[in-house]
Amino acid sequence: MASEVSGPLAGIRVIEFGNLIAGPYCAMLLADLGADVVKVEHPNGDLARAFGPYVDGVSYYFAAINRGKRSIAVNPRHTEAAPWIRKLCLGADVIVNNLRYGAMSRAGLGYENLRDDNPGVVYAEVSAFGNTGPDAERAGIDILFQGESGMMSITGAEGDPPMKTATTVGDFLAGTNAALAISAALAGRATTGRGRRVDVSLRDGLIAIQSAWNAMFFADGRQPGRIGTASWFTGPTGTFETRDGYLNIAIVSDRHFELFCDVMGLDIASDPRFASNELRVANRATLHDLVGEITATATTDEWMARLLEVGLPVGRLKTIPETFDDPQVRHNQMRVELPHPQLGTVPVTGSPMRIDGNESISRGAPPELGEHTAQVLGQLGASHAEIEALVAAGAVRLP
Repeated sequence: MASEVSGPLAGIRVIEFGNLIAGPYCAMLLADLGADVVKVEHPNGDLARAFGPYVDGVSYYFAAINRGKRSIAVNPRHTEAAPWIRKLCLGADVIVNNLRYGAMSRAGLGYENLRDDNPGVVYAEVSAFGNTGPDAERAGIDILFQGESGMMSITGAEGDPPMKTATTVGDFLAGTNAALAISAALAGRATTGRGRRVDVSLRDGLIAIQSAWNAMFFADGRQPGRIGTASWFTGPTGTFETRDGYLNIAIVSDRHFELFCDVMGLDIASDPRFASNELRVANRATLHDLVGEITATATTDEWMARLLEVGLPVGRLKTIPETFDDPQVRHNQMRVELPHPQLGTVPVTGSPMRIDGNESISRGAPPELGEHTAQVLGQLGASHAEIEALVAAGAVRLP
């Protein structure tokens, strides 16, 4: 097994048919939790392998979302390979895919093709817009979901054009949602013995995480405006310039506002314009101007020290290099060095999950394309001669 973790999903076999992010990220989270993940790739490989940055020909992009897996390079629709892939799926606890609509069914690997012979399988499909409905067959990618979920309409500063978030948040969220639903389905199977079909839509996930902004629309039919780093719900909240940089401040209660005014030397705690959170939000522009005039008089370090001393929520704006140099980030092991056959080690982002005080992360290296083809087929009962015949026929690929 690629995974070295003895986690809560130890003994669970996951078969992943994934490309790029959402499906592979879901399967990686399951590997982090101890599952044995077999990644089924076309002989040309997961598209993520063709994405940089590269170090000595190794894609760090691919490594970022594929640790702890075994890779089998095979064409599931090849007549000589199909029986072996079906056998692999019939022995699975979980099947995950984020392929184009209908691809699994066309390969004879849809839920309806497997459920009778593997009634305990948890079959998870991560789709763009959902597996049923008028948009089921549409192709999708993250920027489309951000645009069509309303997210871009609320992101950015007032007067600016629509803006997406920097990261492909829809993909990573969908992978997380799918891993959560799969874990719940496995828990249910423990008592019923019955598998489940899981359907997770990328766009639906983005709509769901905007619940607070959606509530504004539900309340009065109003489209929330773009207000940059400020908040529609608390004030003063946002990014403020200091003498040498920037500071994020979030004040969420009347008591915090009183403390904040005292530390900042602002004589406005009793100002009727700011007497409640609702009023502070309503008078946000005036309040932020007053706060900004004060923050500009001292350095970021000075304000951090003063505000942290009284327990107020305050933070720096950090670059990615600064983030990974942060003592708490290092303590939480959010950068992990994994063994790699070509590079010796490869750095990846750590896991945010802790179980029993320990990080939940597979220490298995991101697999080379087809690295475990012979191993997995051998476990299915294929002889050396049969594997060689599959290779000769172009049905599978060895590394």
